[in-house]
Amino acid sequence: MKLFFLILATMFALQGTCQIIVTGKVTDRQGNPLQGANVIIKGTYNGVSTDSVGRFRISVNDQTDILVATFIGYKSQEKEVGETRIVDFKLRESSNSIGGVVITAGTYETSDRKRSVTLQPLDIVTTPSATGDIYGALTTLPGSVTKPEDGRLFVRGGDGYESKTFIDGLLVKKPYTSNIPDLGSRGRFSPQLFSGTMFSTGGYSAEYGQALSSALILNTNAFPQHDKTDISLMTVGAGVTKTLTKKKFGIAAGVEYFNLEPYMSLRENRFRMTKYPEIISGIFMSQAHLGAESIVKVLGHFSSSSVGVEYPDFETVNSLVDIRLKNSNGYVNSTFSSNLNNGFMLKGGVAFTTDDNKIDFQDYYVYEKNRNIQGKVVLKKKIFDYLNVLAGVEETYNYFNQNYYENISGFRNLSNFEDYNTSAFVESEFRPISKLAFRIGLRAENCSLLKNSSIAPRFSAAYKLGKQSQVSLAYGQFYQTPEEYLLRFTHRLLPEQANHIILNYQWENDDRIFRIEAYRKDYSNLVTYNSQNFWDGSLYKNDGDGFSKGVDIFWRDKKTFRMLEYWIAYSYIDSKRIYRDYQAKVTPPFAPKHTASIVAKYWVQSITTLFGLSATYSSGRPYNNPNSSQFMDGLTPYFADLSFNISHLRQIFNKQFIFYFAINNVTGRDNIFGYRYFSQPNSSGEYEPFPIKANNPRFIMAAIFVTL
Repeated sequence: MKLFFLILATMFALQGTCQIIVTGKVTDRQGNPLQGANVIIKGTYNGVSTDSVGRFRISVNDQTDILVATFIGYKSQEKEVGETRIVDFKLRESSNSIGGVVITAGTYETSDRKRSVTLQPLDIVTTPSATGDIYGALTTLPGSVTKPEDGRLFVRGGDGYESKTFIDGLLVKKPYTSNIPDLGSRGRFSPQLFSGTMFSTGGYSAEYGQALSSALILNTNAFPQHDKTDISLMTVGAGVTKTLTKKKFGIAAGVEYFNLEPYMSLRENRFRMTKYPEIISGIFMSQAHLGAESIVKVLGHFSSSSVGVEYPDFETVNSLVDIRLKNSNGYVNSTFSSNLNNGFMLKGGVAFTTDDNKIDFQDYYVYEKNRNIQGKVVLKKKIFDYLNVLAGVEETYNYFNQNYYENISGFRNLSNFEDYNTSAFVESEFRPISKLAFRIGLRAENCSLLKNSSIAPRFSAAYKLGKQSQVSLAYGQFYQTPEEYLLRFTHRLLPEQANHIILNYQWENDDRIFRIEAYRKDYSNLVTYNSQNFWDGSLYKNDGDGFSKGVDIFWRDKKTFRMLEYWIAYSYIDSKRIYRDYQAKVTPPFAPKHTASIVAKYWVQSITTLFGLSATYSSGRPYNNPNSSQFMDGLTPYFADLSFNISHLRQIFNKQFIFYFAINNVTGRDNIFGYRYFSQPNSSGEYEPFPIKANNPRFIMAAIFVTL
């Protein structure tokens, strides 16, 4: 569990601590709302963006404060707050205004000013099935698949390693917690650390690379508004965070401790825990404003975790092995941005990841070290109102070390290598007429370990059909260095490749959004090997390929029902591939044909309580049954989950309290995610199956949060 409950309390608490609340609307001269317009307090760094109907809400210190409204393609405007505390702006178009056309193909995002709002941090932390996890919330969007036993992000028929996470433009090498069989991982970061999430399910910008399927792009929060202390008390742990602010400097530091033994010891578990999950983590954030146009940000996150479980030994029927995992992880991200003269903007940063895993299987152990450093510089220039250019370079250093040792035989294998990935990219966005926009990009990469260079073109276009609708098209080539475990025995491989083509239609009006998107991905150079002789590097080749095609549908409504908002998502996927140790081209287990979800949230003002409900369904997953003559012809039962939560706000001693209660998988459905089989046949000559299921199908959570 992460700090999401704590931050949820903070968000509601902020609503009661502002000195003066100012509301208003930003429109064009015809009265059409400008979504994503920026409204800031003049002379400060505090600001907000308008919602889908142009509305905003901001806190100020005095009614004499000046608000400044800006929007791309429009002239800025200033107004004093005044006594009414209602400020409306009508912005005039600058020359060659694009009339609101934006490129949206393949993207689901929140705060990027050029695109549509689909999820906000509050959406994530109040989605019941997500339990405060960014990646859990994204599985309620079309294109992604729920895999609770794994926890990573699987997008449009792509494996989990094909999705990458970036914070303030820099790579997070290990965004998930380490896990052992059937105990899925989670995201390491709270969604409330970020001002928005841009989830690109394909066709993403040339600025980002090394991801075959998708990019999750996170931007850290703006400058904090005031000092505060957040405290959380939960059935699984506790946490505290302190925030201090000065005029041009802000800092926050916190610590969390989670121990699931009190909770899990009271419940019947499928597996006997030899070490109950225990996590201690710390977070550090700071921002400094250097002059009027420059910002320095630092984010640090550190954690240590351990877990142990008795799990079947598939070499011998009815025998168990004690699997123990210890993980230590650190991530530091430091960025700098500055507005230069003549319309130039400079951004740069460095990110460092350290991750150590010690896995003990009784008869053998594995010790892994991973170090990753990325440096990046990006220069942006607005040449004309209708032409923007972006260019940059990045260098990524990756070090991997794995020590494998067998206790009985004394056999040891040491894999140790390092890679320098050098990249350069350029991208331009061009709007020749008010209803048409193009984005053309090119990314070049060189991998020192594979001694390979590649060039990946990217192209997007959008055409505005009317005031509320548009169509978008995206195409791109994407390359990714094979995973570390594939490079342990050979470096004579090529980068894996995927080509995307996406067609999108989007309609938006009065807090309602509808999207439908068709896509196709073609894979090539996927790595294959022989599982019986996986240590033989000569058997590793790039002769795998595949495809994934489908349709995603999304509907969100905040308007029709008073105090109720909801969204509905549906995905259809047709995917087949041959890769790794596959014997034929088949549908992989992470690509169920149908997936659907609905999330609803209802606010009851009279009792200051938010009720949340989420339901998810997916059709059965393919799995391989060694007793069958056909490869991967098994199909699990369908997956279903119904989750519920309640957040109650109350003032106690002039402090804001949140009382939280949640139940995941209310019905207790015993979902089966697949099957593992024992390596030796039984007396009847058949290989016995072992279903892959959750350790406990239902999770119950209670918590209290307070902001001082």
